[in-house]
Amino acid sequence: MKRYINQYLEILIALIIFGIIIFYKFDFYKVLALILELMVIIEVTQMLFIFFRRQRIKIRYMIDASILFFVRELLISTTTHKPLKIVIMYVGLIGIFFFFRYLSLKITYEVGKD
Repeated sequence: MKRYINQYLEILIALIIFGIIIFYKFDFYKVLALILELMVIIEVTQMLFIFFRRQRIKIRYMIDASILFFVRELLISTTTHKPLKIVIMYVGLIGIFFFFRYLSLKITYEVGKD
């Protein structure tokens, strides 16, 4: 029984959060934006802790935080009906940051092999 709970813990937590949102009639988009904002804060905090421990910053954490920030901004701009130019700009920035993330992982693993 415990094995099944551990296996589906993420789904269980998501269902509980969704149930709370429906029960208290919160604005779903506002809650989603706040959750994404929390994820950005977690990424930045993780980056700072790694910097203070190892005296270096992994570029992956910086790129992940940027991607989460722009996904949050994209969500907010689509729900508040911002102009199409702004939405396309955010999508383009997210694509660029995903490309940077790919390059950072590729370069890191190629250096590790040598």
